[in-house]
Amino acid sequence: AYHGVKVAPPNADVLQKFFASTASAVLFPEYVASQVHAGMLATSILPELVATTTNIDSHTYKKLKMAESEADRQLQQVAEGAMLPTTSLQTAEHAVELRKFGRLLKASYEALRLQRINVVSVFLQRIGAQLAIDESDWALSVIINGDGNDNALTPIESEASGTLDYDELIRLYLAFTNGYRLTTIVVGDTQLRTILNMTEFKDPEAGFGFQKTGELVSPVGANLVRWTSTDVLPSDFVLGLDKRFALEQITEHGVITEVDRLIDRQLEQTSVSKWTGFAKLHDSAFQAIDVTHT
Repeated sequence: AYHGVKVAPPNADVLQKFFASTASAVLFPEYVASQVHAGMLATSILPELVATTTNIDSHTYKKLKMAESEADRQLQQVAEGAMLPTTSLQTAEHAVELRKFGRLLKASYEALRLQRINVVSVFLQRIGAQLAIDESDWALSVIINGDGNDNALTPIESEASGTLDYDELIRLYLAFTNGYRLTTIVVGDTQLRTILNMTEFKDPEAGFGFQKTGELVSPVGANLVRWTSTDVLPSDFVLGLDKRFALEQITEHGVITEVDRLIDRQLEQTSVSKWTGFAKLHDSAFQAIDVTHT
């Protein structure tokens, strides 16, 4: 606003307005970062999966772990002066590896300088959306396959192979033991279609408004999340988790955006990158129904 750069439609300036002076040019990387971040917020399912976030200055991370059995966590009645039972917090055997996600956006001066800023924003937000998709895929992969510390998810088999019904959702709900509860269900389109067609969730008069609004129902009180990437989420999985104790996201410096101008070729280059990784906080915070099994 101070430099008179309008970024919102319908009267948005052309992109070259950012470079009208040295003072306004330094704002361009921040503008790129804000648009990428907006695209990430609109697409990511990490808010449904991540309990806490940790920033570090390394590509590896030693996470904390605690005994998963209830007996090792329980308070116990003790006599006066007697030794209190001990619960140990330890670092995991294997470090969690962070991965780098990035993309370089390249365009000629001619392609960009007369483009309206609001139009460029849409493309930057799409890059942010893809970064969020890749991050979310990685998070789901860690939930299912583990974070390298022998903690892959062991699903519950449906009582009848190939059948998902309301009773199976009840079984998923009951799989969470004392201290944990089912807060989120993540499914692909195959199982989502089955859930939305269950008689229990088809009556709009009972408060299920998918037919009217397109808003997903909340089976057994859990947030229902659609995710279509079958590379990480098997199409026959109904994944449930307790978001309060689910994942720790580890990042290094957050999203980094850098801008470079190749004067000899008259190209504008913008790089977007992020180092991130995920650790499972409590193994008991994850359950899944394997609908199709042998």
